[in-house]
Amino acid sequence: MRPVRRKALQGALARRLPTANRTYPEGRVCASDGCDTRISIYNRSTLCWNHEPARIRLPRGRRKRRDAA
Repeated sequence: MRPVRRKALQGALARRLPTANRTYPEGRVCASDGCDTRISIYNRSTLCWNHEPARIRLPRGRRKRRDAA
């Protein structure tokens, strides 16, 4: 017979759950005249993606070193 090997269990501390996503009222419609696109409950804007003004987004993250660029 083979000897029975026992495995030690290792645990971790319980952590808090992440915060829930912010939601907005359900059934909202784009505020642009003549547009009847429904807005997601997770979208903060009152306009749909088609009527939302274009914004310049700045990339985030680590910057490259000058000698590596």
